[in-house]
Amino acid sequence: MSDQSKQNLFRKLLNRIVPTPPDFFLLLTEQCTLVTVTIRNLYQYMKSPNPYLAEVLAADEHQADALKIRNLHQLNRSFSTPIDREDIYRAIAALDWIITHCKSTINEMLDLGVEPDEQMVRILEELLTGCEALERGFGGLSTYPAGSEKDAQIARHAHRRIERLYRHSLKELFQGEVTTEILCKREIYHHLMDGSRRLHAAANVLHDIMVKLV
Repeated sequence: MSDQSKQNLFRKLLNRIVPTPPDFFLLLTEQCTLVTVTIRNLYQYMKSPNPYLAEVLAADEHQADALKIRNLHQLNRSFSTPIDREDIYRAIAALDWIITHCKSTINEMLDLGVEPDEQMVRILEELLTGCEALERGFGGLSTYPAGSEKDAQIARHAHRRIERLYRHSLKELFQGEVTTEILCKREIYHHLMDGSRRLHAAANVLHDIMVKLV
């Protein structure tokens, strides 16, 4: 057997004993990208609601479920990971929950007959800003992790602005007599606020990973 053949055999045996870990930086970035796409679609729906976008959002959730399951499967079967397993799990879960709250938002808007208003559009603008920052941050972890700190901070600031918008929206909403329509709108605001909390959680995970890598 030649030296080259021996080396190839050794590599194969080594890969069986210690498999090459998946590129979790890439897997998380792909999940982030889908979150951004979903938020952008919901933002477009808030600006101009139509049945087609509602169907697109349903498809986004199905794709998100597939990505989450894939990422969790890769995590469970990996012998080693480039970053803490707990951080990878936290990131997968937080990103998936953002999309889950988006789906809950559109479902309840359709079921309750709620039309988008200016406050919902403004909240979605901030959510989109935060998710775009997450996408940049997770995408840069493998090449320049220190740069992800700024993106994590941008996402956190977006969450804080959403908190203020949420409180202002409720204040404006309950100025007069409480009606069924007002209570239905309050549910939509609440779903968007929950999505923002998940955005904040994902930003915290991004920052934690960055600190451990730098």
